[in-house]
Amino acid sequence: MAVSSDTVIRFVGDLILKEAATHFARLRRVPSTYTWRCLDHLQTIARARQDRLFNDIAERAPVHLGLVPPPAKWQSSELARFYDEVLQAPSPHISSRLLRGMVASMRTDGPQGFFSNLPQEMTNKADSIRPTTAAKIRKDVKREFGEHFGASALNTGGGTWVYKGESLGRPFSVLLDYGGRGDQLRYYVQLSDAATGLSTRTLSYEVLLGMGFGQWDFVTADGQLENVQLLRELIQELVALPDQLMAFGSGA
Repeated sequence: MAVSSDTVIRFVGDLILKEAATHFARLRRVPSTYTWRCLDHLQTIARARQDRLFNDIAERAPVHLGLVPPPAKWQSSELARFYDEVLQAPSPHISSRLLRGMVASMRTDGPQGFFSNLPQEMTNKADSIRPTTAAKIRKDVKREFGEHFGASALNTGGGTWVYKGESLGRPFSVLLDYGGRGDQLRYYVQLSDAATGLSTRTLSYEVLLGMGFGQWDFVTADGQLENVQLLRELIQELVALPDQLMAFGSGA
């Protein structure tokens, strides 16, 4: 019997509160400037509004998990309001590619250039970045997914790869897009479970918790291995959702 939407909402609500209790420590490890901006802005809003936001995020979980179709219009605008504010709020977070490009432009164009007034700390941060490449990221992903998921990789073109693997006996796929101009990778977990009714095509941990979209834009050579290990960890959490929901629904 499929899990109910109410069970999913309560489960994801509890998950959000557990993550919030750690100040979203795991999500702060995600190399995504948009996720960082979301978490920074979250700290500026009142607790009562945070509670409404978390409820709004949890109520969308049955859609993300494929239990119900997307509505014609979301009833609550709290999350939309939050995302709008995130984009408008000043932030020190700039993708690694853009940051390095801005500093390079400043040095090329001189005092009359568009980026001539960049603060020194921004220049220092750009200079500290050791860039990586899509090919190097793919190599680490292939090794990590092979070791932990027994995953095979299929190049579908345009910088997109599909990895088919298994975690705790449950088969799943991950679509990874390495071809974005701004993002270094985007990941989408795809799984189907008859017992719970879960069916996902574009799920990421950030989407489930309402703090991003699975788009990573600050992977560097120094942090790449840790980033790929984190990606594997987040995927394992998502693939375990059917079992966790069954246990949660039974009160185990």
